[in-house]
Amino acid sequence: MEEKQKRQRRIAVYMVLFVVSLAFYLVWYLLDGIILTEDAPSYINMQSSREPGYCLYLWFFRQIFGEGSYLHAAVVGQCIVAALAACAITIRLTGVFYLSWFGSIGILAVQYGITLLNRFVARRRYSYFNSIETEGLAYSLWIFYFLCLVGILYKKDRKSVIGAVVWSMVLVSIRKQMLITLVILFVVMFCSYVRERGLARAGIYALVACILGFSGARLVDCSYNFMTRGEFAPHTGDSSFIVGTELYLADKEMVEYIDGEENKVLFLEIMERADKKEYNTAYAGKGWQAVEDHYSSAYDRIKFDIMMVVIREDQEMRGIAEADREADYEQIIGAMMKGLMMPTAPRLAKLYCCNVIHGFVTTILKVHRLLNWAALVLYLLFAGTIVCLCILRRRRAQKGISVEANNPVYFAFLVMLAIMVNICVTSLTIYCQMRYMLYNTGLFYQAWWIMLLHVVRYLRRDAKAF
Repeated sequence: MEEKQKRQRRIAVYMVLFVVSLAFYLVWYLLDGIILTEDAPSYINMQSSREPGYCLYLWFFRQIFGEGSYLHAAVVGQCIVAALAACAITIRLTGVFYLSWFGSIGILAVQYGITLLNRFVARRRYSYFNSIETEGLAYSLWIFYFLCLVGILYKKDRKSVIGAVVWSMVLVSIRKQMLITLVILFVVMFCSYVRERGLARAGIYALVACILGFSGARLVDCSYNFMTRGEFAPHTGDSSFIVGTELYLADKEMVEYIDGEENKVLFLEIMERADKKEYNTAYAGKGWQAVEDHYSSAYDRIKFDIMMVVIREDQEMRGIAEADREADYEQIIGAMMKGLMMPTAPRLAKLYCCNVIHGFVTTILKVHRLLNWAALVLYLLFAGTIVCLCILRRRRAQKGISVEANNPVYFAFLVMLAIMVNICVTSLTIYCQMRYMLYNTGLFYQAWWIMLLHVVRYLRRDAKAF
C-alpha cells in the first residue's frame, strides 16, 4: 500500500513537472508567435539540399492540420517535445546521481535558463522552440540521445545502446552536423565495454552500433528522395558547406588547381565579386576574434549571394533545364571543392584554430573581450571541481567510507567529450555560431552543478565526522 502511494505521488510530481515545463515553453510561442527563419522556406518547400528529418516533420503536420494551421501545430509539437526533454533530464539525472529536490531544481533551472538567455540576451531574441528551424526539434532530441549515453556509461544496458543508435539516426536525418553523435557513441561504447569485453570486441561492438546508426540515416535519406523525386539517392548540397569556406580562403591565383575551363571562369567571377564586397580572408582583421567575426559575416554572403548567383546566371546563359540545374550545380561546386582542397589547406589550418577557440567560448558564454577570459576561468574551475571531487572520493574510499556508485566525474568527462567533438568537427566546415554550439551548453552547467553538490555533500559529511 505504501509503495503504491509513493508511486502515485511520483506520477503526480512528474505530471506537475511536465505541465510547468510545457507552460514555460508555450509562453514564448504565445508572446512571439511563429518565428520564420531564413532557412525555413527550404524546409517548408522540401528542397533537395535539405536533410529529410525536419522536412518530414513539417510535412506530417501539414497533412493533418492543413496549410493554414500546420506551422502553429508544428511549433506546439516542438514545445511539447522540449517539455518532455526538460522532464526527462531532470528525472534521469536526479535518479542517477541521487539528487535532493534542491539539486533537481538546479537541473531544471539550467534547462529553462538556456531558453531565457536566447530570448533576452542572445542576438536572436527568441526561443528556438517556437521557430521553424531544425534546432527547434534537434535540441530536445539531443537530450534524449545524451541520456541514452548516460545509460551506456553507468548501466551498460542494451536498451540504452539501442536508444542511442535510434536517436543518433533521427538526429543525423535532421541535421548533418549530428554525425557527431556517431563519433561520440563510438568513444562512449568503447570506453564503457573495453574492460569486460577487451579491445577488439569493444571496438567491433561500438563500430557495429555506429554503422547501424549511419546506415539507418542514409536509408531514410535515400528513401525520402525516392518518394519525393523518384531517385534513390541522398540529399544534395553537402559540398556547398565546404566550398563556401574554401572560397572565403581562396585567391585568384588558385584558379590553376580547378579542372575545366568553364569552372575556372566561374571561379574567377566569384572571386572578383567577393573581392569587391571584401568577402575574403585577406580583409579579416588581426586576432582570432576579428578573423572569426569577418568569416561569420562573409560565409553566408559568399555562398548564397555570390556563388549560387554566379552559377545560376551561368546555367541560364547555357540554357540548362530547370530539372537538370541541381545536378549541374553539384558538379560545379564538387570540382571547385576538390581543386581548392590542397591550396587552401594552410589557411584552413589557421581558420580552424580560430573556429575552435570561438567554439569553446560560445559553448558556455557569449563571445566578448571580457567574457572570453571568463570562459577560460570557467573551464579551469570546471576542471578544478573534477580534481577536487576525485580527491574527496579517493580519501573516503581509503578510509573505508562508502561513496555513491555513479561517479559524477564520468558524466563531466562525457559532457566535455561532446563539447570537444562538436567543436572540432563543426569547425572543419563552418564557423561555430551559437546555435551550433548550444547543444551542450546546459549539459556543461548541469554536470558542474552535480559535481558541486557532491563536493559539498562530502565536505559536510567529513565535517560532521570530524
